[in-house]
Amino acid sequence: MTKKIVIDLPLNTENCRSKAMQIAVRSAGVISVNIDKEKGHLVVIGVGIDFFRLMNCIRKKFKCSSIVSLEEVKQEKPASPKKPSCPSPKCPPICGGQYYPICQPVYDPYNPSCTIM
Repeated sequence: MTKKIVIDLPLNTENCRSKAMQIAVRSAGVISVNIDKEKGHLVVIGVGIDFFRLMNCIRKKFKCSSIVSLEEVKQEKPASPKKPSCPSPKCPPICGGQYYPICQPVYDPYNPSCTIM
């Protein structure tokens, strides 16, 4: 369950932005942290984030911080890769256009026995 938390902060200086990001990154389950400079918001995305604990840590440094929104992020299903069609159903896997078997039998015309190297 991925959550997106948008927090309103007074991010006036680069030092404030850096400190806010450091506090957010230390929280368990955080995947990404972004700052919206125009709106003055800190956007935290993660799995199983305890927003109450995160806000307590942020409020120790930024007293007037508040949560703007808290929502679940739906994960997009990755498109299933198309498998290449083979001309015959028993074709070997091909890497780089060439097929190299793991073991090749070696035949010596002078020795009638077959050995595998």
